[in-house]
Amino acid sequence: MPSHSVTAVDPVTVGIIRAGLVSISREMGVTLRQTAYSTIFNEGGDFSCGLFDASGRLVAQGEFVPIHLGAMPFSVRSAIDEIGIESFEPGDTVLLNDPYRGGSHLPDLTAVSPVFVGDRLVGFAANRAHHADVGGGVPGSFNARARENYQEGLRIPPVKLYEAGRLNSDLRDLILNNVRVPSDMRGDLEAQVSANRTAVDRLRELCARYGTETVTLAVEEVCRQSERRMRAVISSWPDGVYVGEDYMENDGIVDEPIRIRVTLRVRGDEITVDFEGTGPQARGPINAAPGMTASAVYLTLQAASDPTIPANDGCFRPVTLNVPRGCLVNPEFPAACTAGNECAHRIVNTVMRAFAALPHGPRVMACDHGSSNNVFIDSIGARGDREILYQYPEGGWGALAHKDGENAMFSFMGNCPNTPGEALELRFPVRLTRYELRQDSGGAGRWRGGLGTRRDYEILASDAELSFIGDRCKLPPWGLAGASAGAAGRYSIDRGAGLEPAAPVLASKGVEIPLRRGDVVVIESAGGGGYGDPLERPVELIAADLEAGYVSASAVARDYGASATRRAGGGWDVNQSRNGRRDT
Repeated sequence: MPSHSVTAVDPVTVGIIRAGLVSISREMGVTLRQTAYSTIFNEGGDFSCGLFDASGRLVAQGEFVPIHLGAMPFSVRSAIDEIGIESFEPGDTVLLNDPYRGGSHLPDLTAVSPVFVGDRLVGFAANRAHHADVGGGVPGSFNARARENYQEGLRIPPVKLYEAGRLNSDLRDLILNNVRVPSDMRGDLEAQVSANRTAVDRLRELCARYGTETVTLAVEEVCRQSERRMRAVISSWPDGVYVGEDYMENDGIVDEPIRIRVTLRVRGDEITVDFEGTGPQARGPINAAPGMTASAVYLTLQAASDPTIPANDGCFRPVTLNVPRGCLVNPEFPAACTAGNECAHRIVNTVMRAFAALPHGPRVMACDHGSSNNVFIDSIGARGDREILYQYPEGGWGALAHKDGENAMFSFMGNCPNTPGEALELRFPVRLTRYELRQDSGGAGRWRGGLGTRRDYEILASDAELSFIGDRCKLPPWGLAGASAGAAGRYSIDRGAGLEPAAPVLASKGVEIPLRRGDVVVIESAGGGGYGDPLERPVELIAADLEAGYVSASAVARDYGASATRRAGGGWDVNQSRNGRRDT
């Protein structure tokens, strides 16, 4: 069919093309994972892939890291604006990581490649992935003492790593000479380029099969469908003004909490998310750059509305953001912002808390563990090579109004799998001596919060250093509707005389703490908040929790007003007598 004669696309073809675009995004992720060098990519899954139209609007994504996906359009548009749309040609790959140009934080490098069909630019393939180190003052590039973005690592504006298929080896070598693990970086960059090449080939094949004009029109309709569905959900919510507040416990330099305030204004089929009243930008590295803030809002809106709506530019058209300049969630350059992913967790929690104020409508969850638990162990491996172990242990999710929270999950803004102990021990000079759920860490409620985890890493190298940036160690995850908070997180070191706080003052942030062979680094992630009155929890659920080891008998007495007795043949008898009710 000649492209000029196509004016509309039938619904079946639109559905097929929509599925094809998502499939391409997923295949990008498979390529990236299978060709990557680092455990962060091939085990931890800390990357995302998506497709964009010729103007840089998101049209399809795979099920990867949500906080990347809402921010990537900012980087794609920055690449278009700074490279110039007329300067792209087949075989190009643009690289950038600047948070003030749409990046999330410096360790996340974004690769953007144009897709041409003949001489026509039809779109872009892009992926974002977290690298083990991008230089800066601390191994792993998470510097809790950083006061400027310059101190956090190598800053890369939009620049062509590949031009017309030819590698810019000078640029590659410049990057590799400024990072601590260049072999990983070299291989992982090539994996990102390969993922985009996969998308370019597949999108060309899709256009060859259905026609470029048909695909272009179908993309527009896919976005319109998502917009219509999102507007329908928002219009079902009551008009009004709803407020949520939460806090970052400190910024890594000053041990004082910083407020995040969100006001939701629902009117008809549109919603405004206003951050007026949020605290000023921090002196430390916890500031969230604009792309990170927008992404945190978008992913929370998707979770609270209808997660089945295809995520693309259309989803975000009914949303207006008001983010004052110079505040924690919209800092002015050169504010440090590598730990902005921690702030993004808090944005998610705060927006969800505001949604909980609506009398009915949104899907809400009590507070999750609320931290990426960014942990770095820098050491020399058995082969004499520099090794930087990056871990982001999972924690508990908050409960919902109809079910318990999930145990041992990364935040839904991250969607990262856990890294198996076997992979860690094969690659790094550590031994994972303990990996378990934290008993009693889920907040008590009619529905219990999910459990956090404990991981113990024994150091096998003669010398090593520990750095970490987290949160929720002083301000635990809140519950909803009368429920209890989840247990706070903890970072500790056992040097042979029992557990000691790794950072006695700040609790959740430490820099270059010396370690020796035999020391054990202990990471205990927070649990999720509960939902509803704990005295209304059915005794059969309490008994099941006891049997699974999720709660202790003492916690049952304290939190649920019940006594628990172990039967001789196994199982538990639970007696609860409060508010005139007795259950067995």
